[in-house]
Amino acid sequence: MEKKIFDVAVIGAVVVGVSIFNDLARNGYNVALIEKELDVSTGTTKANSGIIHAGFDCKPGTLKAKLNVEGNRMFPDICNRLHVPLVRCGAYVIGNDEKVVNDLLSRAKANGVVAEKLNRKQLVTKLPNITENVTCGLFAPNSYIIEPYFYTICLCEEGVVNGGKVFFDYNLKKVNRAENVFTLTDGKTIIEARYIVNCAGGLFNEVSTILQAEHYDIKYRRGEYYVLDHSEKDVVPATVFPLPSSAGKGVLVTPTASGNILVGPTSYESDNSTITTDDGLKEISSKVAGMLNNINLGKTIRIFSGVRSIVGDDFVIEQSKKVDGVVNVAGICSPGLSSAPAISKYVINMLGLNYSNTSHAKTITPYTKLSELSVEERNRLIKKNSDYGKIVCKCENITLGEIKDAINRPIRPTTLDGIKRRVRPGMGRCQGGFCNDKVALILAKENGRTIDDIVKEKKAGKYVVGDVASKGVDR
Repeated sequence: MEKKIFDVAVIGAVVVGVSIFNDLARNGYNVALIEKELDVSTGTTKANSGIIHAGFDCKPGTLKAKLNVEGNRMFPDICNRLHVPLVRCGAYVIGNDEKVVNDLLSRAKANGVVAEKLNRKQLVTKLPNITENVTCGLFAPNSYIIEPYFYTICLCEEGVVNGGKVFFDYNLKKVNRAENVFTLTDGKTIIEARYIVNCAGGLFNEVSTILQAEHYDIKYRRGEYYVLDHSEKDVVPATVFPLPSSAGKGVLVTPTASGNILVGPTSYESDNSTITTDDGLKEISSKVAGMLNNINLGKTIRIFSGVRSIVGDDFVIEQSKKVDGVVNVAGICSPGLSSAPAISKYVINMLGLNYSNTSHAKTITPYTKLSELSVEERNRLIKKNSDYGKIVCKCENITLGEIKDAINRPIRPTTLDGIKRRVRPGMGRCQGGFCNDKVALILAKENGRTIDDIVKEKKAGKYVVGDVASKGVDR
């Protein structure tokens, strides 16, 4: 069995786990990131709204309020360092209950968040599509949008170039502790570490059972979404929420950092499964129609759902009382993405480790994105490498060069969804109908495999089932 020794083992390649992994690696610690699936960001992180919330709606005095506001302020510097797009579009909360708006404004002030109350006349100048029943609202300028999966991938890559080690396809079986060192195994690889951070999200209790640490009463809430085509990108200039309810922030409409429009989510008590339902999608349609006109769900290119893990009314971030050296990170629902950088700092300080010694840390090379280059820059690049002149995904104008670049980076993706989340082939109008075969073949060739080995996301999700030789597909 292969054996590794680490200062910290972080379980779960979600945005919070990867943030901790990144910060520890950049601070010079020997850190392992352990993930059951084949890539980063395959769970909750891939399936949220991508909003970096300003923090005006969190209950003052909670960890959510503290870490949301702190995390929000950290994002610009981190994204600049990672070369990850971060769009400061602001957020509106609209409705017809002035008392709720006043309560939100009071929370914003208590949390130290800039926010402004608006009447209908003011709202119409900013959001001409609001319906007649909207009479008041609140605007928070320091709300951002981001591609959460791409951000998490880049964080993980940066952790790797700074010496962190990632173990994918690691199905944790057993953990022992002796002389203040944990020994973890999946039956193939042994990992030894002084500390363990359990960030396993929806699988937190399963991992905690193996660690013999605490269980929490985790509730799951499923949320469904519509993704609209690029043609709809101008229907709203900013994130638009309804006034919140006890079930959450409600059905929102927001631009995405990649130029689509996202509509949703619902909020249902659920198991940890990501199904979508006719009832849920009808609910989204009904609720958004009461808030904004001209949201054309006929322009939908994809529907999906995500699952939030909830423990009571706040985040749970604490040292285990049962097992010394274990930190529990559970119930990281909204605003978990917004809070992730601050959660990392909080956990590292809890471990008694150094958070700020990053002056010698390495950075990653930016992804090459032809869509962001001038014509002259594209021509120079194509002259240097003709692969950048060969379009593979016509919907998103993604080239062979961009796909090869994504494969040959510090974390080599091995799945179709891994490529999709890095450089977007398959995220356009046809959802991979015309490019998935090509991407699968490129992925196989670059990794020394055949197309029969390629999976969509999980090991069981083979892209090719059966014999395709007779269909003319070049393996």
